Amino acid sequence: MNDDGYADVSTGSGGESIGEVYAAGQITVLKGGKSGLTAHGAYSMDRNTANVPGTAEQNDFFGADTKLLDVNGDGRAELFAGAVGENRDGAIWALRNPVNAPVGSVSFGAGTLGTVADGSALGAAFAR
Repeated sequence: MNDDGYADVSTGSGGESIGEVYAAGQITVLKGGKSGLTAHGAYSMDRNTANVPGTAEQNDFFGADTKLLDVNGDGRAELFAGAVGENRDGAIWALRNPVNAPVGSVSFGAGTLGTVADGSALGAAFAR
């Protein structure tokens, strides 16, 4: 994610409560280094984090799945996160440059994708 040549790992804890908000969810990124993964420099974010679209809501399960992909070819992975409970249909977040507060991040749900809300659990799993 930070173009240092070491693999980083993202993980979600969709059932994590954020303050008093039950099962709002959060995501955590562990950084890679010459000795492997490390907690040094690790960070977590939820939907109350600056520049993450939306607000932490009960039963959203933000972080139900996560995926790191370099979709713009700049050598730094973007972080994708799913929230299967968002508006009962699920949604996906594209978090650009999450290392430096995910400025320019966007989210996609049934409405923004032009589909019918049908309980489809969008963001439940990303292809491996």
